[in-house]
Amino acid sequence: MARSLNIAVAAAAALVGLHFAAFGQAPTVRGPPAVSAPSIPSAPKVESFRSRLQDQQKTLESYGAKISGLVDRLKAMSGTNVESRIAEVRSLRDALVQLGVQLQPDAPLSQSIDQYQSWISAQMGRVNNQRSTLGPEFVQELVRRYQQYQHEVTRARESVSNHSNAIDHALKELTTAELRAAEMLMAEDAAAAVKELLGVLDSVGQTIEDIRSTLRKLGNAGV
Repeated sequence: MARSLNIAVAAAAALVGLHFAAFGQAPTVRGPPAVSAPSIPSAPKVESFRSRLQDQQKTLESYGAKISGLVDRLKAMSGTNVESRIAEVRSLRDALVQLGVQLQPDAPLSQSIDQYQSWISAQMGRVNNQRSTLGPEFVQELVRRYQQYQHEVTRARESVSNHSNAIDHALKELTTAELRAAEMLMAEDAAAAVKELLGVLDSVGQTIEDIRSTLRKLGNAGV
């Protein structure tokens, strides 16, 4: 009986081999299901963001240094007429406008912040969708990490907004000082005109120093 069973098994195997040979195919051996490997990012987004932030901080710092220099020069001016001081104040205002442009939503700094925010949001969504595959505890830990990155973005965005508002305020103060100085000149009171121009410089100077200090911190890793 055993001999007959062996012969039947051998015959069946031979028939299967002949079937695949007739059609030019080999029997398929099925292995374990393939698991797709996670995609590796082409560049570390976090470090890239911080690096861009540092580069842009240097650009903004150069504007701030220029403005601080103009403020100091205006304070130190002596023996010059009021018209010369007004011309310097206008140069100061132009420099403030240039710095303000760098803080607008379409400027490189804000664009970098927006791109980083989009990347973080995409990663959090992707990780959350794999909670059942990766495990809830693992996903929660990853989410906490991305939330730390989001905190960096929030601080950066708040700083940009605060700086932009501070510059707008400084520009209004300068404009008011120019108008008052012009009125004092019309009234032939040059001393009062100079006083109006000098009175606003301390406020503008402090605003710029605050911005420069915050930008230095913002440009450091671990915002």
